[in-house]
Amino acid sequence: MSLALASSAAGCKKAKPTPTEASGHTTVGARVPTPTARVIYVTNNGSDSLSAIDRDGDTVTTVSVDYDPDAREAPHHVARTKGGESLFVALAFPPEGLSAKKKDPHGGHGASSQPGALAKVDPGTLAVLATRDVDENPGDVVTTHDGTRAIVTHYDMKRAMTVAAQGNASPSTMFAKIQVWDTLSFAKLGERPVCVAPHGTAISEDDTRAIVACYGSDEIVVVDLTKPQLPVARYPLGNAQGVPGVPRYGPYSVTLVPGGSEAVVADIESNDLRIFDLDTKAFRGERTVVLGAKAFMPAVVDAHTAYVPLQAPDSLVRVDLATGKIVAQVVKPPDECRAPHAFGVSHGRVFVVCEGDHKGPGTVLEVDPTSLATRRRWTVGVYPDGLAFGD
Repeated sequence: MSLALASSAAGCKKAKPTPTEASGHTTVGARVPTPTARVIYVTNNGSDSLSAIDRDGDTVTTVSVDYDPDAREAPHHVARTKGGESLFVALAFPPEGLSAKKKDPHGGHGASSQPGALAKVDPGTLAVLATRDVDENPGDVVTTHDGTRAIVTHYDMKRAMTVAAQGNASPSTMFAKIQVWDTLSFAKLGERPVCVAPHGTAISEDDTRAIVACYGSDEIVVVDLTKPQLPVARYPLGNAQGVPGVPRYGPYSVTLVPGGSEAVVADIESNDLRIFDLDTKAFRGERTVVLGAKAFMPAVVDAHTAYVPLQAPDSLVRVDLATGKIVAQVVKPPDECRAPHAFGVSHGRVFVVCEGDHKGPGTVLEVDPTSLATRRRWTVGVYPDGLAFGD
């Protein structure tokens, strides 16, 4: 699937892929007219494109990252380096013909049998500057706070299902990798299998640890980034774990409480938030927040405030993490926000990415921090699922 370049300001014809021995595949891109300090970058999984939104205006610049006309690149999540010199985008390359099931909004995610890619992208043009092969089904991509490393997980449920079908296999043979990449040289610094279908990742404020949600094995893992071997410690979400590959909790993402020692884990099978104490290395079971819907990628502002996108049924909620209570909840009309996927907060302003129906354009909303009422709305590409801020 391909998408021709579309921009609110200008357009140009799609460029032929230009692979080079040193840098992998590249694309031409187009100038983003919005000042970097005002940009929100969005991945459009279903239309092989990135959008740059002017958070203070109406401009949306959407640029193709399609360098293989015979495949879907499916950009899935985006991270920005410190100072904003580069963006890093995971390209999932899903199999054609798979669509999300009604009861499983991400039924096609994690089902590819071909390698994915990590793309290095120019923030000013959204041009792909270089790519590197990663394993099948890249899940999340994040960068360290110092901007020197990009971390990629692999949400490889196909691997888990294949191993499970063979029977009597060790759960470790289902494990997918975490990879660490140098953001300047774009060289791989290390990798290791960590758990079943690792996805959302958070980096400790001192850049020494990666905390990873392991969807397929109902646990989180803490990866030591200071050692080349990437040692791993694992912590189950509860006493009722499913068998590997058939989760009961289904942790999808991890978000750290700023300035604190807690991690918030969002679950799409048990429909809740769970709090992990990084000092005691234990879950605080008494503080589990029951949500009644699938929790995807929240934004955590402080020890009290988290904004959580929920699906099946869809709604936006604000949670008090200290009391475990939902303090605000809003259901948006489907044409305004269908299938909310990820929240982001910048300078006190709250934004949410809404997937849409995976066939037509999705949306991004700015919402009021207290009431969750919509302040502004932008239309982006098909199936948006990740955001990063330019400032």
